Amino acid sequence: MSEVLTGKGPQPPRVYWIRRGLVALIAVAVIGALIWVFTPKNQPTTATPATSPAPAETLVSPTASPTASDLPTADSTTAASTSCDPIGVQLTVEGFRSVKNTGKQVFSVTAENNTAMPCVMQITTDTFRLRVTSGTDLIWTTTHCAKWLPQVKKQTLQAGKSVEFKVDWSMHRSADGCKQAKALLGAGTYIAQADYRETATDRFVFAITA
Repeated sequence: MSEVLTGKGPQPPRVYWIRRGLVALIAVAVIGALIWVFTPKNQPTTATPATSPAPAETLVSPTASPTASDLPTADSTTAASTSCDPIGVQLTVEGFRSVKNTGKQVFSVTAENNTAMPCVMQITTDTFRLRVTSGTDLIWTTTHCAKWLPQVKKQTLQAGKSVEFKVDWSMHRSADGCKQAKALLGAGTYIAQADYRETATDRFVFAITA
């Protein structure tokens, strides 16, 4: 072995260099084999995750800033366009507790909007009625004459608010066509009843004296 490494011997120097090369190759092969033998097998391979494409951006059109004419005004936020539902309207009718048959009774009708939205209360002979009765006897009613209705025929009721209007009665019996009897009414107890679309209603009891 010393002759192979040192190159001393009867052979030409080229032979010894070839032998040295073979020895070096064998040494490298042995080292590689040892590394392969002692390297752990079946190790999990870490895969490089594929890079997902970035999500496409969603284009959002910018919202135009409201101009002065687009901004809600006090009138637009409180205006009502729907008719008042009688379920949400509470009526109250009052007047003189006692009145002479030669005088005049003035009824005060209050309509309150008990809903959360404003509404329009239209006063017509079809939607509103105020009548006076004595027992089962109909004495007077606004349905006999549209002129006897309140002067304001259209009221906007704001949410939770109320309006008041007057209805005058000349203390005479009425008939269709705005007719009224000339005879005086007798003394006694009378009842005034206000109705809005027949569902909202209230009554007021008063006396007529001679």
